[in-house]
Amino acid sequence: MTSSAVKPTPDGPLGTGGHPATDPDVRVETDRLAGSGTDRPGPYLIGVRHHAPSLSAVLPALLDAARPEVVLVELPAEFQPWLDRLADEATEAPVALAAAPAGPDDSGRLAFYPFADFSPELVALRWARRNGVEAIACDLPLAHRTAPGGAAGDGARDHRPAEGTVEGPAAPGVADALRHRLTGRDCDEDLWDRLVETAAPGSTPEAVRRAALLVGWALRHDAETGPGVDPYDLRREAWMRARIRAASAGGRRIAVVVGSFHAAALLGGPISPEEPPGPDDAGHVLSLIPYTYPLLDARSGYPAGIRDPEWQHTVLDAGGDPERLTEALTAAAVRICAALRTQDHPSGPADAREIVRLAGDLARLRGHAAPGRGELVEAVQTVLAQGEPLGRGRAVARALEQVLVGTRTGRPTPAAPRSGLAPAVESLLAELGLPGPTEPGPRELRLDPLRSPLDRRREILLHRLTACGVPYAEPVATTGPGGTETLGTRWRLHWTPTVAALLTVAGTRGVTPAQAAEGSLR
Repeated sequence: MTSSAVKPTPDGPLGTGGHPATDPDVRVETDRLAGSGTDRPGPYLIGVRHHAPSLSAVLPALLDAARPEVVLVELPAEFQPWLDRLADEATEAPVALAAAPAGPDDSGRLAFYPFADFSPELVALRWARRNGVEAIACDLPLAHRTAPGGAAGDGARDHRPAEGTVEGPAAPGVADALRHRLTGRDCDEDLWDRLVETAAPGSTPEAVRRAALLVGWALRHDAETGPGVDPYDLRREAWMRARIRAASAGGRRIAVVVGSFHAAALLGGPISPEEPPGPDDAGHVLSLIPYTYPLLDARSGYPAGIRDPEWQHTVLDAGGDPERLTEALTAAAVRICAALRTQDHPSGPADAREIVRLAGDLARLRGHAAPGRGELVEAVQTVLAQGEPLGRGRAVARALEQVLVGTRTGRPTPAAPRSGLAPAVESLLAELGLPGPTEPGPRELRLDPLRSPLDRRREILLHRLTACGVPYAEPVATTGPGGTETLGTRWRLHWTPTVAALLTVAGTRGVTPAQAAEGSLR
């Protein structure tokens, strides 16, 4: 790892504005966290970002060295029966575990937990399955999150929260000092990228683990000395400490794969008195559904997303080898230039060569073993956009999205259970020529149900799905000349992971669209 990652700050105060933290504090705390489960009692901590290719690449080696008898992952307890299916070799990422409350009044309150090949939790579960090691979902149950006293808005149709997001302390803190020494950019994600991701090529697995634990400790330290840690996070951590105590009974060696922000809290503190959900709880309808890279991208609105998933997949494939990462960057530069040419903008091998040269120069100036995503994007903007925010600049942005975000879609293992409704609807959509799981983009369609038997069948299916609370079809207002009514209808159709998850919920009321619609209306 580069010197800036191994020793992120020089001797002297880290903070400004009277902040008490010093370099020895950082080193002592990092040693304390990294030493748990190795040279001192406690769980072996692997602090992660939910989608971090650098950690995913080294995690199997870390687990091989730690030899845990139990692996705990930060997932709600209800997903315990699904861990084996998620880790199944036949499951092709990206996929998501989805949960919706079983009550009809809450059919729209969804929670998604997406996974890609570069998600450390998925890598840990796959390692545990291959090695015959028990895996435990150790996070607070979903049933407790929606109970009185739970987090406001928890369980809404959203994804898991971002790790380590802090509302900025009143005075600059440790994370602020690290950020300005490394990058000068006011962004927690950039702190992780610069201290962990870009420093990982050529580093040892243990160095990557320590850097990740350091980032999480710094963010948590600033939260504790500033605005305070969210009470909901404190409640989750108390629950996780209880699960750690139970899993380590009898002296079993355990490893915990958890958001790095939470890692420091797992070595001590109160134990949650809450009991697991009982059989009389309403529960949630759970499913394992396909997901897509565009939805995994942070710019889709997913708060724990990572920018440019296809590039992150490339970083995982490089396995921390600087030479392989440089080769991957060269291939990406060539593909970006090709994508720009498809939009009738000139771009050729000379441009790709200049992108690679400039990205390499930036990496060397910053002390990195190999260029990363930041260097690639800056080089592309410099070489191809030519200072144009519009016109060619927009074309370059589209080319970057096509190559770096990607369109990859996953597929759950065939062994994963599905309700009878979902396959019935997918079959009907294919029969009626309507967009389904293999057509990710939205489509507008005009129907004439009074004169066309095919359109009549389509119209009935769309109304039935709407009655089931499945947000697949949205009517578009249409009027004739002079504001008169038209005989036809217009719909905007879009298959999304939300549709797949809510079909599972609606499947509890019937195995065909007609049965499910009748059950929902009754």
